[in-house]
Amino acid sequence: MGIAIQHLLSQEFFKDFHVIAGRKGLHRELQGIAIMDAPDSLRWSKGKELVITSGYAIAKEPDCIRKAFEEGSMQLAAGMMIKRERHLKKIPEEMIALFDQYEIPLISMPFESAYMDVMQQVNTIVMNRAIKRFQIQQNDSFQLSSTTYRVRKIKKILQAVEVEMNFPAFLYDVGEKEGYYSSANFKKISDSYGLDESDYWEPKQEYTQYTLCDYIHMSRIRMVDDKNPESPRVSWILIPIYAGGVLQAYFVVMESREFLDYYDEYSIRIAYLLLQAVYEQIVIANSVGNIGFENFVLYVMNSVGEDKERLLYQAAQQGLSMNTYYICILFHQKKGATSARGERNKYFRIFQNCKISKDAKVAFLDENEGIILMQTQEKNGFEKEYLKKMITEFRMKVEESLEGVELEFAFLREGKLLPGLKQSIKKCQKVLEMGRQFYPGKRILDDEMLGPFTWIDIPKEELETLLTEYRELMQDEKHAELLHTLKIYLENNMNYSITAEKMYAHINTIRKRIDKVNSLLEIDWTNHMSKLKMEVLLQFLFASDF
Repeated sequence: MGIAIQHLLSQEFFKDFHVIAGRKGLHRELQGIAIMDAPDSLRWSKGKELVITSGYAIAKEPDCIRKAFEEGSMQLAAGMMIKRERHLKKIPEEMIALFDQYEIPLISMPFESAYMDVMQQVNTIVMNRAIKRFQIQQNDSFQLSSTTYRVRKIKKILQAVEVEMNFPAFLYDVGEKEGYYSSANFKKISDSYGLDESDYWEPKQEYTQYTLCDYIHMSRIRMVDDKNPESPRVSWILIPIYAGGVLQAYFVVMESREFLDYYDEYSIRIAYLLLQAVYEQIVIANSVGNIGFENFVLYVMNSVGEDKERLLYQAAQQGLSMNTYYICILFHQKKGATSARGERNKYFRIFQNCKISKDAKVAFLDENEGIILMQTQEKNGFEKEYLKKMITEFRMKVEESLEGVELEFAFLREGKLLPGLKQSIKKCQKVLEMGRQFYPGKRILDDEMLGPFTWIDIPKEELETLLTEYRELMQDEKHAELLHTLKIYLENNMNYSITAEKMYAHINTIRKRIDKVNSLLEIDWTNHMSKLKMEVLLQFLFASDF
């Protein structure tokens, strides 16, 4: 991506620069500036430079320009500027003829113009043109957090990259696990070299990589083939995009046939800044949205159910529908150097990079407890294993990112309408509390695992008092065995045969143990409530002790 000589000369700064020869070549593109300070300077020309000279080298060795044309080095240049009346009072006719013959612009440069000013003006013109081409019209009707808004803007930026530089571009969104292309050209080149999307940041083939810009982590990756050095190779520019301290995407510009030039890097940096701005806007919008949602949840938890209109208004402000079903997932941080709320921003960033965030919002209830509200189309919600998979991904990412943190979860598989959110949260809290007793060590619990025990509400102090007698009996190994037999016996509808089978014991052994239990505890088996009480207490007793 350079700039045509004629476009350069049309700018106000260059109004006193005059074309002496080579007018037919004004369309030639310049991609940099070189200073001719010696007769053989053009030997090191890379190509497409605008060569600036005071004429000193030409005055000292008049044949140097003719030799440069004969060697072919002058033809590589975009054009030449010579200071007027500095060392050459008159431009030789032979020299003018050569520039006309090869259609390379030869330009007279005002005596007072400084080299630095010329360079600065060229760079500014190129930069301004690139910025103008990258201007993406914003539509205020799109919310910053809207997926449609993000995708449309990303695609427009990528398309602008290809139009401006003639190099196809690609962006991979890490959170969405979705790739976006400037055109089908990028995919065609990828397929021709057998490259997958992930190869652009984690190549599986042999490659070289070196840094182009430390600050934005911009690097060039080039595929190599040691076995066949003459085979076609491909390279690309890779820039990871971070927002809020979290990797959001990989930005890639393909170099299928040649390297980017000096001015192309301007365009890449502009595109990178625009893409980063998109993600930063979304991170900010999501953060603000999460705080608003959290305030809504706290309002629901503190409401008494009378102000229905206020609840409806608050829900609408958060984009929540009163007629939509939501799955309630409670999480609790039981270990960690700091509280979960103290790491709020990190939690939100991790959440946004998880699949569960696609149709869900997160909020904190207190220092170490929070909820995830997941939208569902039907009351029956999602499959249990699907929910566990989503929850597990979030849990693992949090625990990997926050040292020493351990999370536990409780969820209700059935969807509930928003008016029932308070009850859903309280039920989740109950599932977590009871689940710790019945399934110690389990990290993800649901209401179906506990059955009717979800609704049993025994104050902890009273429960401990009721269990004291049995805990004392558990100190004796023989009594512990009797209580364990009683638990299995009750779970199997007081059937001796099934109990014996489950415990790998003789039926008579089971009968004797139950008789001993009867004499030990004096249970009234004719009283249904007495039997139920024993079942509940044994569940708590063995869940907490084993």
